[in-house]
Amino acid sequence: MFSSFAGTLPDAAAGRRKAKGSGKGKANGQDASSPPDAAPRSKRIQVTRACDSCRVHRSKCDNNQPCSNCQHRGERCSNDGSSDIRTMPSAIREIQRLRSHVHDLEQRLQQHRDTATASLATPPVSFAPSPASTATKLDPRNGRASPKKYWEGIYTSTAQCQQTQYYGPASSFYYIGRMSSHLAIALQQPHADHHMQPNSASRTFATPTSPQRGSLDDVAVTADGPTAADTLTGTQEDYFLDLFWQSYHCVLQTMDEAEFKEHYKSLWVAPGRSRKPSALVDIVLALCMQYGVAFVPRSGATTQTQVDVDGNDATIAGRWLYRRSQTLLSAELESPSIMTLQCHILAVYYLCNASFQNMAHSTLAVAIRTAQILGLHLEPPESMSRKTKELRKRLWWTLFTVESKTCMKLGRPMSAQISEATCSLPADDHELALLSRSSCASSEDNVTWHTYNLQNTKLILAAHTVYLAFHDRCAEVLAATDGTTLYGDAQALETCAQFLSTGMESLHNWRDGVPNGLKTRRRAAGKPLSTDKSPLDLELYAPAWLQRQRLLLELLYHNLSMNLYRPFITFSTVPSSSSSLQLAQGHAIACVNHAIAITEMMHQILTEGDTLRGWHEAFQWQWNATLSLIGYTLAYPLAPSTPSARRAIDSAIDVFETFGRNFAIAASAANVTRDLVFKADVLIFRASGNGIVTPTTPSSSEPGGLQVNAGADYTGQGAMFQADMEPSGMFQNPLSGMDMAFTVDSFNSFEPMLAGGSNMANLWNFSPD
Repeated sequence: MFSSFAGTLPDAAAGRRKAKGSGKGKANGQDASSPPDAAPRSKRIQVTRACDSCRVHRSKCDNNQPCSNCQHRGERCSNDGSSDIRTMPSAIREIQRLRSHVHDLEQRLQQHRDTATASLATPPVSFAPSPASTATKLDPRNGRASPKKYWEGIYTSTAQCQQTQYYGPASSFYYIGRMSSHLAIALQQPHADHHMQPNSASRTFATPTSPQRGSLDDVAVTADGPTAADTLTGTQEDYFLDLFWQSYHCVLQTMDEAEFKEHYKSLWVAPGRSRKPSALVDIVLALCMQYGVAFVPRSGATTQTQVDVDGNDATIAGRWLYRRSQTLLSAELESPSIMTLQCHILAVYYLCNASFQNMAHSTLAVAIRTAQILGLHLEPPESMSRKTKELRKRLWWTLFTVESKTCMKLGRPMSAQISEATCSLPADDHELALLSRSSCASSEDNVTWHTYNLQNTKLILAAHTVYLAFHDRCAEVLAATDGTTLYGDAQALETCAQFLSTGMESLHNWRDGVPNGLKTRRRAAGKPLSTDKSPLDLELYAPAWLQRQRLLLELLYHNLSMNLYRPFITFSTVPSSSSSLQLAQGHAIACVNHAIAITEMMHQILTEGDTLRGWHEAFQWQWNATLSLIGYTLAYPLAPSTPSARRAIDSAIDVFETFGRNFAIAASAANVTRDLVFKADVLIFRASGNGIVTPTTPSSSEPGGLQVNAGADYTGQGAMFQADMEPSGMFQNPLSGMDMAFTVDSFNSFEPMLAGGSNMANLWNFSPD
């Protein structure tokens, strides 16, 4: 058996070798049937790695970039050249190339160092500076390119106590002081220790948490909780929290709606019990009570009492919640969180609405330091999610815009330096809007609810840049002329006006770049964000949050522009031709045009809807615009723009009366405006040659001691005053409530009213005493 197996094995092996050789010959094209001179076929190209698409379709890939199959199918090919270094030889060649490149760069760097060393080896021509001069150069006080002498502000009392505070030349308090000085000379009677500000909570209470009127010595601020009458039920809290998402949330985008609701839900431990304390929830509720109570008309208020600020006033509603929030925050000073910063920002808004401007400014400083402790001024780390990074950006830039507005309003320096911040501007794309899970939906024209935040930040940045540059230029001019105010030198005033004209281009560029979806349309082919006095075309079916964003953005633009132009409303009588102050006078007209735009917008908004009803900042903008209108009327009684400004003042009084139904400061502002415009009207009529004005000793029965001659009609520019009327019955004291802490000796500290030998009494044609 074994022998037969061994005999057959070689034959089988030989047959297999023959078959294998025959197959090999066919593969090489040399089989018996082929002609001996036939050309051999080309060798198939070896592909190192097929592209992703060919691998999915299980088809041959030719390794082109892109491959033929992907071109035929119209697909994106993954062959981008990276396959060249997938093999070991390719990787070795790439390493050698990189080494050669690094060696070349090192040689260039060494050559640069050798050149720098040779230049340093050359001895300088001058002697080496002494240690004292080196220290002088490093002194930041000596690092200014040119000498500067900054515009002096005023020290005045604006709070409940008589302690004075500083306000810069850009503030409304400085502007009020200029108007008070002008009226004192025009009427030939001092108005010291009078008020030109409406009655507010800050002038009535020492703090927003004061239980009663009085000084700080009479107020005992404790950390005790609210009384049973003050405690809100769960249903009431839900009502006020809903107001936040409908009002402040679309403007103050510092919180994630879903995260806040989860946090609020976690505070209710068991049904029937009160929630656990939370500083964030308390300050949100306080802010919403302040806003919500402003919708409710005050009951039982008479003409005399509606101007009195009491404990039930809307501006200080929810004050015990504010107090408890501040008490809880005191335990987080050493280890603050994002929630701590959110509380500080909301507290600033609450204090501003309550007219406690200095407390708001101090709280801003704490908020800025908290943000810097958290590193929000720096670009967020890449390890964070996009949602978290964008929230940090919005928090920082919201804080920056709030402080910029506050410092420009008060005329004080900033704490947050933009040069030390690397945080980029927040985004506003649709993907981010969806990530936020907010109740505010996206809008048209690529506008989301985040677009307002971005455009608001850009507007404040542009305005603040112009503000700083303008006041720096004024400081240089004052240093060159060795003056304390621009109003004594027509050339200096016109130089600053020319500088401002150039700077305002940045605000105009911002205006032109605002998306159409964030602009309020105008009727009669009017232009949005302009001063063409065209009425608003309020969309009936636009979301409430979008309407509020549009209106607030435009009102803010007009307010900032008006404040930048307002220093050029001059009450002085510096002798100069109209051509020498052409730009300055043009800026004064631009100021009053922006003030008229604010007034007409507010009047229409409150008449046709309630989008801004109860919005405290809108009232403050209207008051600021009214001051500009009154000041322009006093400074230019016979100018072509004065009649329009005078009519706008009447509209402003209507706006104050509408707001006055809900909070007392607005009703007081209406009375102060009536008083001021009464005196302005009489002076205007006298300047036009109608009637005689005789200054008398101030008394309580006459408006500021102003006596109207019997038998004279004061007609002109849309109004008439009969001599037999009772001025005290129609108007209160025009300068009542104008305590600007000025004396008779300080009247000329603002502007040279009698410069060049000119006499204001001659201008107004006062009758002799």
